[in-house]
Amino acid sequence: MNMPVLLGIDVGTTESKVLATSLDGEELLVHSRRTHWDHHRGGLVDTDGIALADTVIALAAEVVHALTVGFGPVGVAGIAVTGMAEAGVLLRPDGTAEAPTIAWFDPRGQAQLVDIPVPIADRFPGITGLPLGPQVTAAKLLWLIASGVDLTGCTWLHLPELIIHRLGGRAAAETSLLARTGLLDQGTGALWPEMLAHIGIDASLIPGQVPAGAPLGVAGGAHCPDVLRGAALTVAGHDHPVAAVGCCAIGPGEVFDSFGTAQVYLRTLTEPVDEEQRARLVAGGVNAVRHAVPGYWHLLGGTKAGLVMRRTLALLGVTDDERRHQLDSEAVTLADRDIDEIVQIRGAANDDGVLSITAISDEVSPAAVWLATIRHGIAEGARLLHTMTTEFGAVPSVVVAGGWTRMSSVRREKQHALPHVRFTHRAQAGAFGATAFAAFAHRSIATAGWIPTGDHESIPLSAAPTAADLDRHTATADRSLEETIV
Repeated sequence: MNMPVLLGIDVGTTESKVLATSLDGEELLVHSRRTHWDHHRGGLVDTDGIALADTVIALAAEVVHALTVGFGPVGVAGIAVTGMAEAGVLLRPDGTAEAPTIAWFDPRGQAQLVDIPVPIADRFPGITGLPLGPQVTAAKLLWLIASGVDLTGCTWLHLPELIIHRLGGRAAAETSLLARTGLLDQGTGALWPEMLAHIGIDASLIPGQVPAGAPLGVAGGAHCPDVLRGAALTVAGHDHPVAAVGCCAIGPGEVFDSFGTAQVYLRTLTEPVDEEQRARLVAGGVNAVRHAVPGYWHLLGGTKAGLVMRRTLALLGVTDDERRHQLDSEAVTLADRDIDEIVQIRGAANDDGVLSITAISDEVSPAAVWLATIRHGIAEGARLLHTMTTEFGAVPSVVVAGGWTRMSSVRREKQHALPHVRFTHRAQAGAFGATAFAAFAHRSIATAGWIPTGDHESIPLSAAPTAADLDRHTATADRSLEETIV
């Protein structure tokens, strides 16, 4: 008998990961592959979205083959895809792409923003919960139209949605990805008519909206490898909230601190955020949009603390584990010092990234510089948390993830600066969170006894997971959480 497994796919900016788990959440195997981008003059970055989707699908098939070698025959029960937002594909009716997939960080669209009418621009943060900038999909669509691309008859799909569609699932717009486009009125949950009208598109560009975890069919069709056929398909949503799901960090008001090259603070809310609150939050550097957990919201703010820390290590010549451990230990011995009297660091703000070091005292040392860098990054994060708490009260607890937490100096400073801190060492939080949505889609289709007919309109899209459904799968994450002891 085949062992049933779930596949959680995370399509990231740097690499894509496919994680396999058992039905009860035990991690079995993970494979990754670098995400290909084409770089052009002027900082322009794009890729062939169809080719990227097919590469990720092939990676998923590779994982299944590896599972068979290691565990014996397996059957894929469910597949869910999370990943980057904003970047997507304009899909023609024949399934080909109308234009390349522009990276979310590409500056295209900036010039078109100046032509947005003042009333729309002024209301943009309050309506969408996002800052008006080239990152949003709306700006990319404006650039494409200005460049002569014809959107008539096309469908916009984010990369996670495209992968599910290529596997045979229904084309759908998942809520937390749609929330990052600049096209969604966060208050009503519907597309924003004034923005659509300004761009010159109608609602037909965006497929039907579905919650994360809604079953979108079973894998099959021309682009689906045989080893994936029959799996329940769903889109898990935007990678940041899905990673919070994967680390059991979705309690009311709880903050998920994802501490990698970028440092992201995500606060889960069970209550809605009104237009005035959204405008104030965006002004303070915090996005306020709908969560991957259906019915939830989240606040999202970021810093470049991890980037500045990486550059500090490079400047200090810390290039191996031994030197890193020594620096870490020396920084811990300075934990009770007022480090600002010795050295000051700047550069971790989200709109900065340029490392600046001001040596104030002759006591400056590599350990002092390192500790100052950590504290500076935490201080930038504290500013974002203050913006969140001003609107929604004190943070009850924080779950911290990311490679930096392996350093005692980082752990200690986080412990002292944040309330009720727990650390998780779950390496693939996004992909693991996706498996929770895959588990729900699998259960939904199995319970309903839905039989694939080729008519995607018959799929029971009303199904949506609750936080309790997701926590049931990610309960094993508790074993990778630990209270901080310093």
